[in-house]
Amino acid sequence: MVYEVNFVTVLVMAALGAISAYLSNQNVAVFNDGTRPMYGPYINGQTDRKTLFATSFALSFGLVIGFGLPTSIAGGIIIIHTILLACDIIGVAFKDDKKGMILATACGAVFGVVLLFGMQAIVDVFALMPVNFLGSLDKVGGLVITLFVVFPALAVAYQGGFVSGAIVLGLTMLVKQVVALYGKFTFNGITVALNSDGMALLFGIVAMVVYAAVWGKKNTGSASDVFKVFEKNIDRIKKNIVMLAIAGGLVAAATALCIVAEGPASLNLTAQGNYGEAAIVALGRCLGFIPLVMTTAIISGVYSPCGTKAVHIPAILLINMGLMGAAGSFVIGALIMVVEVLLLGFIAKGMDKFPGMKDLGDNTRTAMSKILDIALLVGGMMAANEIAPTLGYVWVIGLHFLNQSAKKPIPAMAIGPVGAITLGILVNLLHLIGLFPIA
Repeated sequence: MVYEVNFVTVLVMAALGAISAYLSNQNVAVFNDGTRPMYGPYINGQTDRKTLFATSFALSFGLVIGFGLPTSIAGGIIIIHTILLACDIIGVAFKDDKKGMILATACGAVFGVVLLFGMQAIVDVFALMPVNFLGSLDKVGGLVITLFVVFPALAVAYQGGFVSGAIVLGLTMLVKQVVALYGKFTFNGITVALNSDGMALLFGIVAMVVYAAVWGKKNTGSASDVFKVFEKNIDRIKKNIVMLAIAGGLVAAATALCIVAEGPASLNLTAQGNYGEAAIVALGRCLGFIPLVMTTAIISGVYSPCGTKAVHIPAILLINMGLMGAAGSFVIGALIMVVEVLLLGFIAKGMDKFPGMKDLGDNTRTAMSKILDIALLVGGMMAANEIAPTLGYVWVIGLHFLNQSAKKPIPAMAIGPVGAITLGILVNLLHLIGLFPIA
């Protein structure tokens, strides 16, 4: 694993698990955007706790097992979904009274510590296998940043059509090529080389935001009237601003310590030491999630323990600064959460005034999902082929199509990591019966 298990990392993970489960139990914040709207009816007495738990479990458990754990093992860093989705479930599993709050908080803390040690234990077990395939898993995320530069153009295409998307794609490719050729500078004997993928992605993100703001549709109605009905929900979130600030600070600190990562793309970039590019990717995902997180929060009165995911961005840039970086990230992350909560009503009104920005958020998430599906699938095929050249491509592509026919398919972007990991286990079994000799 990329992170180290020591007193500080254990303490941070215990605290992160504890506060995440607490926020879920007390109906303050949950990570799963699909679960959040269900809290509104529960708070208003229209549904019961058992129904809320069943919904949370159904929406989150599969993501933890089928996406969170495989992606974390493949990248060497715990993807944030693994702990926060699990704590969503842990929190709502107990009643929201005083006893339930204590039990949920304690179980969340224990889960955080177990996850920290458990990930390393899984890696240690793999190292004991006759065919140690962990090194090959690096290829799972090898194409993520290369292909991720396409998502802004795809988001613009969803919003404005083929021609608009094609123009952004063409300009993105031009920026990438120009930076690749001329993006190296020398100042006072120090050579600075710009990353062509990172700069192309940054250009694409700026282009899609400008497109949505300038050419997106506008609303001439009164935003204050539209959101007046949700003022109680916004006030409810503001009352819990201290606990939300602590949660955001802990997420940021864990990110700076390389314990957790914001998403599959930034996880792989962080594991490779490309922190600048990882921060840009995190920025892109943050822009895509602002409308979703804000809208569901306003409707339900329940926020997210990491807000719009903006807390990850500065924390990534403070990696490798030790305890100072973690402490600084905690403070910055907490401040970001405070600002987000205080601006919640203002941002909501702004999204109503410029519906194009809300549409951009929806289109951005769709585009990122499509790109990640392809990048991780092809990366998984490459990793599987390195593990077993005679079986790799067939195994992963077979799982891909079988998953589509399953009654309860796992997320498409998990197929690549799952395929590579399961093939590694399979070839070890084949080796034991003499069907996979080691050269």
